[in-house]
Parts: sequence; C-alpha cells; structure tokens
Amino acid sequence: MLTTAISLLAGCLLTAQAPVAKADDPPAAKVDTKAAAQTDAKATPAAEADDLTPVVTRLIRQLDAAEKAKRDGAETDLLKLGTRILPLLPEPTADDGAVTEVKLRLTRVRTLLEKLRADEQAGAARITLKGAAITMDELIEAFEKQTGNKLYDHREQFGQQADAKSVKVEFEKAAFWPALDQALDKAEMTVYPFTGEPGLALVARTPSQLPRYKRGYYAGAFRIETTEITARRDLRDPQSDALRVNLEVAWEPRLSPIALAQPGSELTVTGDDGKALELNQETELEVTINPGDSVATIPLILPLPPRSVNSIAKLHGALAVLLPGPVETFRFEKLQAASKGEQRKGGVKVALDQVRQNNLVWEVRMRLVFENPGKALESHRTWVLQNEAFLQNAAGERVSNVGFETTRQTETEVGVAYLFDIGDVAGHTFVYKTPAVVIPASVEYELRDISLP
Repeated sequence: MLTTAISLLAGCLLTAQAPVAKADDPPAAKVDTKAAAQTDAKATPAAEADDLTPVVTRLIRQLDAAEKAKRDGAETDLLKLGTRILPLLPEPTADDGAVTEVKLRLTRVRTLLEKLRADEQAGAARITLKGAAITMDELIEAFEKQTGNKLYDHREQFGQQADAKSVKVEFEKAAFWPALDQALDKAEMTVYPFTGEPGLALVARTPSQLPRYKRGYYAGAFRIETTEITARRDLRDPQSDALRVNLEVAWEPRLSPIALAQPGSELTVTGDDGKALELNQETELEVTINPGDSVATIPLILPLPPRSVNSIAKLHGALAVLLPGPVETFRFEKLQAASKGEQRKGGVKVALDQVRQNNLVWEVRMRLVFENPGKALESHRTWVLQNEAFLQNAAGERVSNVGFETTRQTETEVGVAYLFDIGDVAGHTFVYKTPAVVIPASVEYELRDISLP
C-alpha cells in the first residue's frame, strides 16, 4: 500500500478528545492529521491565491499522470489544501461502473477531508467580546452570530422578570462553553435544557443554585458535569449495593449527535483512598438523542465504595459519539411515474427506486446507502428518518411529505417510502438531504473531587 496514503489515513482518524487542560480554555477537538491538516498549502505557490480552482484542477489532472510519484504527490497536495477544496472536487459518477485509479484517489481524498471537516465542527466554537457592558439581548446576538449556536431568553416563559440587566464580559477567542458559563454567572442565569426546541433556553438562576463556571469539564464542543449521586445499600442482598452517578453531557446546539455512549472499557473511577473501583468493562451505556436535544444524562452504575471513601478523586472517561458530517443535497429532477436513478456524494449514495401512484397519493421510494456507516444504521437508530425529504414544483415551491414508512434496513442502507398528497408528480423535483458521512469520535473527560453522599 502506498506509504503516503497510509500516513494520511492514519493521521486523519478523528477524535474529539480533550486532554486535561485549563477549564477556561479547552482545546478544539484533537486532530492529528499530519499533512492533511496543513491548510496553508505551501506545497504549491498558486494555493495562496483566493481562487483555488486552477490549482485543484491541475492536481486532479496530475492524478492520472504516467509516473506514480506524480500521482502520489498530487494526492498529497490535494490533502494539504484542506477542507476548503471540498466544493471544488468533482462528484463521483456511476456512469460505466469502471473503477479507475483517479476515481479511487479522489474518493480517498474526499473521504479524508470530509472526516476532517466533521471533526473541525466538533471543536469548540469561539467568541470574542470586548469589555463593554452589554444587555442580555446583545449578548445572545453576539453568541449566535459568532458561534452559530441558537440561544434564547426563556425567563418570561418561566414567569421570571426579564429585566434589561447588563453584564460586562471580555473574551478573546474564548471557547463557547466556558465563555457562556461566565456570562451566565454574571447575569445570575443558567441553562434550561428541556424545551424540546433546538438551541439553549436561558433562565434566571434560583438563589440555591450554584454558579456554572468550572463546575463541569469542557471538552471541545462538549460540556460534561456530574449532577447527582445516589448511594443504595441493599440490606438483604449486598451484591445489589450500588453507587449511581449521573453525568450530564451537553453539546453546542449547532451539533446534532446521532448517538452518545459511555463504554465501560473507557471508564476508570478512583476513590480518595487511591483505590480504583472495579467496573464492568463489557457494559456500554447508550442514551437516546431526540431531534433538537442539546443535552443527555448518562447514569453510571458503579460499585458502592467502603464508608471510609468520602469522595471520588478522579472519574476519567471517553464518550463514544457518532457525529454527522455536513449535509449534502440530492435532487432528482423532472419526476414522472416509474422514475429511477441514483446519485453519489462522498461516501453516501441515494437511490431513487420507484415513483408510483398509491390510491390518492404519490409514493416515492428511495434508499440511502453508506459505504462505511459503522454503527450509524443500527436498527434502533431513527436519525435517518429525520432527514429532509420533499418535492419542489416548477415554481420552486416546497411540497412536504404527508408520511413515510421504512421499507428496508440493513447495516449499510435504509429504504424509505415517502407519501405526497399531490395531484400529479410529473415535473416535480424530489429533494433529499442527508449527511454524507458519519464520524465516530471520542470525547475524553476527567472529573475530580466528587463528594459522595
């Protein structure tokens, strides 16, 4: 196998790890991308120009060069240009089914860059604010504009006084979560995560609630906090004694994780006596994530330590997260009865299998196929059914589906039949939107000095 490709592939294995660091300035998701992460494109002078189209076009032509060294060099240079060239890469075609070396290399470049782009999204968004006093409305506007995260003042919905209090904060490229926590502490406010709406609702903090800043662990776009500990002692069966530790995992609302779990093999808990608790390494606690959620609670069930242990000195874990990459749009134009076709972008294919009239409605049957889905399409996951699927008429007006049903589900594909209440489907365009790649990531965290009941 090509040495360069091995190095780049290994370097682009993505994690959203956050090593132990200062809580007020967590690093972005850790990525060891080696050459692929270099976006200054020093390998070619033309890359310094604003328009990268000529250099990308030249490098793509070079992928078909007679000399292997030139082909290898072109692939390396494309990766060095980074994720900004993704819109310039030609889409894979399924015309003759032939697999050429150019197709293989372009597919490899696109896959690695899409993984890198998804990992960049998992890093902390950052905000800069100068030291002038600003109102909550101005603060929310600044956070939304600079970080892409939806925030809204929910005090009136709680019957609280939504006064125009001002806060004075100063941030210089500060990570989203520690910056938001500091601002909310100064405003004596907190987050209410259970609205069912995308974004974070901000409410007044009750007098008994503790400040938020540094109460949790900041790991890129994630915030992990211990919220509750319960000790249970079974007086009839000591084997049932247990310590329950609730972890609240929050993520920036601009993200939409598909799955979140804590593998037992990635968890260590040490008491203040220096001894580690014996954990079941084979368990994996996975939580359900609903559309619009920006927080989830993971209940860790641990052995009950001896009474002499007063606190958990260190709780170290790594969350297994499935993150969707950027959403791609697939358009099947000029529909008519019995229309068929397929399109591929990156590592995903959308196949239009059939268009037919079903009594008073029209049925559009399609399949979503991933090359490397990992665990993303396991039978209990329903995220695919949240993907947008609609028709567009000749005037560009949207026609929403009135229902759907799953027709097929395997480890690599999901089939769905969408129903449309429309007189005639002829001339309409079927539009389907889905992430082109699903990235497994590891979010590492470490919590210390957790008092036991």
